[in-house]
Amino acid sequence: MALKIAVISQKGGVGKSTLVRALAVEYARNDWSVKVADMDLKQKTTTEWNCIRMESDLSPALAVEPFSKVRDVLKHDPHYDLIIFDGAGQADSQTLEISQASDYIILPTGITRDDLTPQVKLAHELRRKGIDRKRIGFALSRVGASKGEQEAAKEFIEDAGYFYAGLIQERTSIGQCHDNGLAANETKYPSINKVIDDLIQNLNNQIEQITV
Repeated sequence: MALKIAVISQKGGVGKSTLVRALAVEYARNDWSVKVADMDLKQKTTTEWNCIRMESDLSPALAVEPFSKVRDVLKHDPHYDLIIFDGAGQADSQTLEISQASDYIILPTGITRDDLTPQVKLAHELRRKGIDRKRIGFALSRVGASKGEQEAAKEFIEDAGYFYAGLIQERTSIGQCHDNGLAANETKYPSINKVIDDLIQNLNNQIEQITV
């Protein structure tokens, strides 16, 4: 049975697909068979990104496919070690279904209150629907150089009662990687890659604690 991770958001532009791609690459590097379910049929950005990746014959190879139904994703459960749900760019009726089907839920967010507040509200709503708090984690994305802003955002998340895993920086090199079918942790800069790999390691450690 596959480990199932959901990456979801209340609004667009919070780095959801950036995190999905980095997660998929990192697990695949470690010999996990990975399936990414692109649930955003309007955008399909992760599907199109993977087409570029395949055309360039990049390694590790990933399986990415658009889906409209959660039940169709779950049919792939026996065939993969990891399934990642790349949720739509806004919360909808399917968001809860994805969350209920997943072992762990990640909510990426920017560092401003305009981004943080909707994501925390979504997390609270999931808890009201029966999702255990321990199954929800947050990651900051598109983060600038201000340590004060980073700490304030981290404190906001933890004060709300949720696990903070780390961050993805705002870097031109990450956008360039995406244009070429690479993930944010495949830049030519080891320092950028390490920040993201640390985030993923923290998430993995948390997931292991609740799934053992």
